[in-house]
Amino acid sequence: MSSTQSHRISARFAAVSLLAMGALLFTACGGKSQAADAGLQSVSIGSGELSPVNDVISEVAKEKGIKITWQPFSDWTLPNQALVNAETDINAFQHLAFLSAFNSAQGTDLTPVGSTQVTTWGLYSKEHANVSSLPDGATLAIPNDPSNGARALFLLQAAGLIELDENVGIYPTVDDITHNQKNIVFSPIVAQQLVNVYPDVDGIVVGAATIDKALSIAKDQALALDDPNSDTSLPYVNVVAVRGEDRDSETYAKIADLWQDQRVKDAIAEETKGNSITVDIDVEKLRTTLAELEELADDIEQ
Repeated sequence: MSSTQSHRISARFAAVSLLAMGALLFTACGGKSQAADAGLQSVSIGSGELSPVNDVISEVAKEKGIKITWQPFSDWTLPNQALVNAETDINAFQHLAFLSAFNSAQGTDLTPVGSTQVTTWGLYSKEHANVSSLPDGATLAIPNDPSNGARALFLLQAAGLIELDENVGIYPTVDDITHNQKNIVFSPIVAQQLVNVYPDVDGIVVGAATIDKALSIAKDQALALDDPNSDTSLPYVNVVAVRGEDRDSETYAKIADLWQDQRVKDAIAEETKGNSITVDIDVEKLRTTLAELEELADDIEQ
C-alpha cells in the first residue's frame, strides 16, 4: 500500500470516527434531555395566546416535578370545552365571571383550584381625550360575551356615562341601561377583536394589558379605568380551572401555586407593563364566589 493510499484510508477512518462520535454525542444529549423529563409528571394546560410568561411558569414547574405542555386557543370559547372533553388537564385563561357563565350555559362543573392574576380594564379612544368630550351618539365597542360585556357596562357606569338598573346583578346587558345621557350606541363584538376596531369607533372598553400589548397604548391614556384591587373586581380574578372530579388534586393545586413564585410575578409585571397583578385568594372564597355568580347566571338564563 502506498503512502498516499495509507493517508487516504486514515483520513476516511478519522472522518467516520468523528461522525460516529457526533452521533453518539447527539444521542447522549437527547437521551439526557429525555431522561430529565422522564421523571416529571406531564400536565397539559389550555390557555390563550402564549408569551414569555408561559416559559417562566414551565421552568418553575420543572423544579416542582411537573412538565407543562401548553395548548393555546385563539377563541376564548374553546379552552373550557376542551377541558370538559378531557383534551386538556386544566386551563388558565379566564376569570370567575367568564367561568360561571360557561358552567351555567353548559351545565358543567368546572371549578377553580387557585387564583392567578387580575387585569385592569379601561375605556380608550383614538379621537377623544376624556369622558366629557365623547359626542352625543358616540359608538363604543364592548365585548359581546356576558361576563366581559357586563364588566364594560359597570366601568361605563362608574365613569358616569350610563346608569344601570339597581337590581341588575352581575351580568347586565345594554337592555338594563336605565339612563344613557350621551345616547351612546353600543357595538358588541368578540373581545379579541376590540383592538382591531379601535380606529373606527369613538371608544372601546378592553383590558389595559391587551391594548398596551397590541397598540402600545399605556393605561394612563385611558379615559376611565376600573380598580383591580376593589372587592368588586373579585369576579374578574383569573383562575386555574379543573374538572369537578379533579378539584382536590394536589398536583393541580401545586400548579396554581406557581403564580405565587416571585419569578412568575416579575414576568407577568414585565409582560403586562404593570397592567396585571398576581393575586393569592383562598380557594374556598373563589369557589363560593363562583357559586354565587353561577346562581346569578342561572337566573338570567331562566
